[in-house]
Amino acid sequence: MHAVQEVEKLAQKQIDQNAVPGLAIAVVFQDKVVYAKGFGVRDINTKAPVNADTVFQLASVSKPIGSTVVAELIGEGKISWDSKLNALDPTFEMFDPWVTREITVRDMYAHRSGLPDHAGDLLEDLGFTRAEILFRLRYQHPDSSFRSHYAYTNFGMTEGAVAAVKPYQLEWEQACAQKLYKPLGMTSTSSRYADFIARQNKALGHVLVDGKWVQKFKRDPDAQAPTGGVSSSVNDVAKWIRLQLANGKFDGKQIVSEKPLAETHHPHMLTGFNPFTNMPSFYGLGWNVSYDQEGRLRLNHSGGFDLGAATYVNLVPTEQLGIVVVTNGYPMGIPEALGTIFSDIALYGKPTQDWFPLYKQRFSDPATTGTVRGFDYSKPPASPAPALKNGAYLGKYANDFFGDIAIVEKDGGLAIVEGPKKLTFSMKHYDRDTFTYDTTGENAVGRSGVTFTIGPDGQATQVVVENLNVRGEGTFKRVSTPERTSESAAPKPASDNFAGLIDIGTGRKMYLECRGSGSPTVILESGYRNDADIWSAELEPGMSPVFSQIAKFTRVCAYDRPGTFLDPDHLGRSTPVAMPRTARDLVSDLHALLQAAHVPGPYVFAAHSFGGIFARLYASTYPKEVVGMVLVDALSEKVRTGLTPEQWKLYVDFGFTKPTPGLEKYKDIETLDVNASLDQMEKAASAEPLRAMPLFVLTQGQPFDLSPWQPLPADFPGALDKAWHVAQDALAILAPNAKHKIATKSSHYIQAQEPQLVIDTIKQVVEAVRNPSTWTTVP
Repeated sequence: MHAVQEVEKLAQKQIDQNAVPGLAIAVVFQDKVVYAKGFGVRDINTKAPVNADTVFQLASVSKPIGSTVVAELIGEGKISWDSKLNALDPTFEMFDPWVTREITVRDMYAHRSGLPDHAGDLLEDLGFTRAEILFRLRYQHPDSSFRSHYAYTNFGMTEGAVAAVKPYQLEWEQACAQKLYKPLGMTSTSSRYADFIARQNKALGHVLVDGKWVQKFKRDPDAQAPTGGVSSSVNDVAKWIRLQLANGKFDGKQIVSEKPLAETHHPHMLTGFNPFTNMPSFYGLGWNVSYDQEGRLRLNHSGGFDLGAATYVNLVPTEQLGIVVVTNGYPMGIPEALGTIFSDIALYGKPTQDWFPLYKQRFSDPATTGTVRGFDYSKPPASPAPALKNGAYLGKYANDFFGDIAIVEKDGGLAIVEGPKKLTFSMKHYDRDTFTYDTTGENAVGRSGVTFTIGPDGQATQVVVENLNVRGEGTFKRVSTPERTSESAAPKPASDNFAGLIDIGTGRKMYLECRGSGSPTVILESGYRNDADIWSAELEPGMSPVFSQIAKFTRVCAYDRPGTFLDPDHLGRSTPVAMPRTARDLVSDLHALLQAAHVPGPYVFAAHSFGGIFARLYASTYPKEVVGMVLVDALSEKVRTGLTPEQWKLYVDFGFTKPTPGLEKYKDIETLDVNASLDQMEKAASAEPLRAMPLFVLTQGQPFDLSPWQPLPADFPGALDKAWHVAQDALAILAPNAKHKIATKSSHYIQAQEPQLVIDTIKQVVEAVRNPSTWTTVP
């Protein structure tokens, strides 16, 4: 084939001219791999050669591969392209509740969700996990109205993939291997970065530094694996191209259903017009879709990591022709030029344009790969004004989308601390209240500005971080002003095991303990006057405490509310406050604590006793943050209406107002205005009912131990027990498909008397959040 010979010459020319360290090409024609070859080196340091089995990172060529996997799942019948995300993955939300209800898998794969271009990519650079990024998309303001415009979003499509696999009880990476890679014999292909790193025959990414190729960065794309995480060889990719050109068949066997696969090739959103032919260009479902002047369908997709990868796949289905080009240099248009020249020669006998300079010019624009460059800080201001003293800027600054940042002192100057991994960057003064720092990661833009707004007291009130502000989300409000914040005093990473005091502002600190890893994060909410340690209590030898066991399967945190009881001689570890308080006060405290400590959402609450009121009020106040709940013999406002006024007054008096017998000496012991708190709960539940989520209610099977408060009226214990159980039944209908179980061996403290039951219940809810298909209505 003449086209193969010509493209081989051009490929070797790129290597000879040092235009790229290494590349590989495969060509498919009429269901046969007619060409597969490697050029150049895998690693500029070892000089190991590239061959057709060398594994490259495919970057966004992962998108049409991913849509092939979804098409296979659709063929199995549990989902469709038009399945709504909130039915598949109830934890996911968009900024607009209406869009949350309506958005589908198709919308995400067609890039028509309304999310801004590349939304979420900067969160990945800051070190957030996939689950954390998808959770934070609910705070991303839309860039256009739903389904009205095309905007390329890695993490929008990633959510489409994550939602699509949930009914099959598979992780995305497992689904790819089981449904596509294994049936096609793609033995060198994976959607896990760890598998790529483990390969012996792999091409490492390269960037140009002072005109020379260097192997400087490693790009871990696991957070966006469905859209950028595939690694493969051209021999393997050629097998997938054969399946695409054969309408889902491979070696005569239907691997992917033809109809859902064909839908990926259909135009869905207009993306622009070809500048040479004026023909419209579209996006399908994971594919760029267009038609040439002869009316032939053309499919292609590019992939690129600025840290060192560029790839391209180009199909002409009516001609049964396809090519893939992969390289280990950052995007400069080389794969696109080689692939386009090949198809031109194959179809027309010669190139229709001088493609190399055209693509080089296109890729010289950072916007081509989603990077937005800001102000040029390499040029100093004409007459810079001095900065204020460091103390004017130090402190924590909050932002829903990006989380908190901290401005700290470092080496006598200032530094900015960003993201869950506490990435710390030294800042240089530029002009008055503007500083700069060197950005890093896939979306690095060189030096970027950090500009503070100063209040009338001479202290910063907010800061705009320019490289995080490309979609208007980069303003951080000041939440605390420490006496002195140093790099070493910055909060611990959210993934560390941690136990200590967290500054929540206004001179207060709260005790927090977190362990384990994974999403969602379980928040343990203790009952009235109980501290965090109640979840670690070992009532009998051999029983496993709840806290440590939950840490084995997800992130878990417990905390001390002010005035809770630590031991016979001490109240809890959080700063004392004036009493009495209300549930609303406690919810505000908890929100401030979770924000200040960078505890990642979404949250599953496990709440005991009066803690159930706090957890439910939190869910009504911050509905986007709570995705599941376990109520452990929790108080309900229905108890108040289930008792006579006299009985209720008696219950409030001995149960909540007076100190627990033996603790009268503590003036700062937790004391709540119970009626005001229940009024707050009722009002909030009316305005914002508990959202549909996995809810499990555990109820005591043994009566309350009321002996410390005796003597009581003879009829009171029975009346309380009856009202309590009626109220528990009411809790169990707060969410559809909620579960309710009686802890037959326990009285009020189920977490201490039957800890394994509580552990298993929490695990069920966590698993249901991760995979909704595991949640059944039978307890």
